Amino acid sequence: MMATLVAAVIVQRLVHARDGAAGDRPLRPVTDAFAAEDRRLLEASCAALEGKAARQKNPHPPGSPAYAARVCARLGRWTGYYGKPGPIVTLGGWTEFRARKRGGALRLTERDL
Repeated sequence: MMATLVAAVIVQRLVHARDGAAGDRPLRPVTDAFAAEDRRLLEASCAALEGKAARQKNPHPPGSPAYAARVCARLGRWTGYYGKPGPIVTLGGWTEFRARKRGGALRLTERDL
């Protein structure tokens, strides 16, 4: 039950961060949802998912919570059109990101064998 609660809090933070800082309320750091070493995978995933249209490019600075939220939305099959991604799309993308991270760790482990 605790794991579900943690995932729900992370996804909600990403959903709230998707547009960047709103007004005078600063956003929580991206390290609340991702480890510091995840930045390279976030940037690689973003580069692979960006399309040619301006709406499909990530307008947020790398390392920001809005950047990570956008990457999760794209991994969750959001096209960049038709409204803003919600929690279900963001959860799907966050889950996909975690799977890619585990896959990369397994690949590194296999090289050591």
